[in-house]
Amino acid sequence: MKIILFILSTSLFGICGARTFCSDNGHYKFNQNPHKTCGWVKENPEKRCRLLDMHSVRVEDECQETCGSCSLPSEGRYLSKEESQKQNVGQYCQVNSDCDSWSCKQNICYQSDECQPLKHFPGEEFDENKIVLVFVGSGFTDLNEWRYHVARTFNAFDDFEFFGFENQLYNAFYVDLLETISYCDFECAGNPTLLCCDIGLARRLSNKCFPPGAHLQTIVIENDDRYGGGGYLDDNMATTSIHQFGPKVAVHEMGHSLFELGDEYSTGYFTDSSANCDVEGCSKWADLDEHLGGGLCVERGCQNGSYFVGERSFMQYLDSPFGEVNTRYTCCTFLALTGSYPSYCERYEFGVGLVSYCSQDHQGYGTPYDRDGLRSVDTISEAKYTIVIQPATLLLDLSLNTYVYESNMEGSVPKLFKRRKYMGDFADFEAVLHEGADEVIKITIEFESGEKYPLYFSVLEALESPPSIESEFQGNSIDANVATFLEIVVDARKGVVVGIDMKNITIHWWHFVGVVISKIWGFMKNVFTRKSSDDVVNEDLEDFFGK
Repeated sequence: MKIILFILSTSLFGICGARTFCSDNGHYKFNQNPHKTCGWVKENPEKRCRLLDMHSVRVEDECQETCGSCSLPSEGRYLSKEESQKQNVGQYCQVNSDCDSWSCKQNICYQSDECQPLKHFPGEEFDENKIVLVFVGSGFTDLNEWRYHVARTFNAFDDFEFFGFENQLYNAFYVDLLETISYCDFECAGNPTLLCCDIGLARRLSNKCFPPGAHLQTIVIENDDRYGGGGYLDDNMATTSIHQFGPKVAVHEMGHSLFELGDEYSTGYFTDSSANCDVEGCSKWADLDEHLGGGLCVERGCQNGSYFVGERSFMQYLDSPFGEVNTRYTCCTFLALTGSYPSYCERYEFGVGLVSYCSQDHQGYGTPYDRDGLRSVDTISEAKYTIVIQPATLLLDLSLNTYVYESNMEGSVPKLFKRRKYMGDFADFEAVLHEGADEVIKITIEFESGEKYPLYFSVLEALESPPSIESEFQGNSIDANVATFLEIVVDARKGVVVGIDMKNITIHWWHFVGVVISKIWGFMKNVFTRKSSDDVVNEDLEDFFGK
C-alpha cells in the first residue's frame, strides 16, 4: 500500500509542476487585471478555465485546484512540451522522430531538410520570442552560386548593430533550393528600381524554414545584377538583387517591412505619421536629442522636404549611418516582437527608460507593453498587429480564385500577426465607403460549421522602392502594385475552412445612397431581430447595393 501511495504522489507532483499539492496560484491575475484572480475563475470554471491570457498562459495551469487540472492528462487537455510526443519547428529535439516535421538538425526541429542555418547555434530554440529571417532565391540555376550570394548578402548584415552576430534575439536561415525560373520583375508599377516578386511563391519557399507570422521576415534575392529592391509594408517581405549594393538594399527595405520606418527622401509620401518623420521640434525624439547634445532635428526630409528627420540617415542615403533615432526604433521592434531587447539598446536606458519610450508606440504596434513592461498587444485598437489565439494561415491566389492552407488546419499556439491578415483593411463595407476606396476585394470565408464572415482588402499592395544611387532624384518612395496573392489568418477554433469566395467590388455613387437606405432598413429589421441596426447594415449593405 505504501508503495502504491508513493507512486501516485510522485506522479501527481510531476504533472502539477513545482507544486507538491494541487493548489491555485495566489498571485495570478488574468491579463494583469487585479479583479480577475483564481476566485474570478471559480465563478465560471467551465468557461474560464479554458482561457488563454494575453501572455499565452493557460488559466488551468495557474488555477489548478479550481480547474481540477492536477489530474492525469485526459483527452482534450493541453499537453506541455514534456508531455507532447512531437516538437514544433524551433523546439529542442534529439532525433528526427522527435519532430512533427521529421527533421532534427543541431538538436532543433527544422521545418524541412532544405532549410539551412546562417545564424543559429546548436540547441538554440527559436519557436518563440525570436525574429526569424529567411532568405529565398529567384532565378538561380546553380546551387553554389545561390549559396555564395546568400552568404554575401547576409554577411553585410553584420555591419548594422541590430543585425550583429551577437544579437541573440534573431536567427537567420536560407532555403537551399533552386527556383530556376525568376518570379520577380523590375520596373514594377513603372518604377525602374522597384523589384516586385510573386508573394505566393516566395511564401511557399520561406515556409520551408518557418511558419507564417509576424516574427517571420522573408528576403528574396533576385539573380539579376541590376540595381533595385522593394519593401512590402503589409507582408513582412523585402526584395533585392545581386547588384553590388544589393545587401544594403535588403537592409533598407527591412527598415520598412520589419522596423516600420518610412523613407526619408523628399519625393516620398511619408509625413509625421511615420515614426522617423516629425514636425518642427521633433517631439518624438526630443529626449534623445537633448541626451546626445542636440543636432537631431535640423535635417529636412520626408514628403516634399516639409518635415524633419533625426539626421542624414540610411533611410535616405545608403552611404549614411542608420542613425540614432532609427536605431532606437529597432529596439522598440525587438521589444514588441520578442519581449526583450539586444545589448546595444542599453544606451537608450535614460530618462523614462526604453520600455516607457517604446510604449508611446510611434511605430504602431498597438501599445505592446503595460506599465510593468509585460507584453500585451492590443487586439481592439487600430494597431498594425494583433494576437490570434489558435492561428491557421491560408494563401489565396486572386487570379485563379483558389486557396491553400499554409499551416496545419487545426492551428498552432497563439502568435502575433499583421492585423490586416486577420481583420482585413476595412472593418466592414460601410468603412469601405467611409474611406473613399474606388475598388476593394471582398473575401468571404466559410467554415465547416456553416459560419461565414467577410473581409475587405485594398486591391493594391504597397511597396517601398530603394533610394536612387545615380542622382539626387530619389524616385517615388511608395508604389502601388495590383495584388495577386493574399495571405490571411483565421482562428482555427472556428473550425476548418471549407470555402472562400473572392470577388472585386467597384464602388459607385449608389453605394453611398445605399448607406442611408440601409440604415433605415436596419432600424426596421432590428425591430424583429436581436441584432443591432449597425450589424444589420453591415450585413446588408453590400448584398443590397454592392452587386
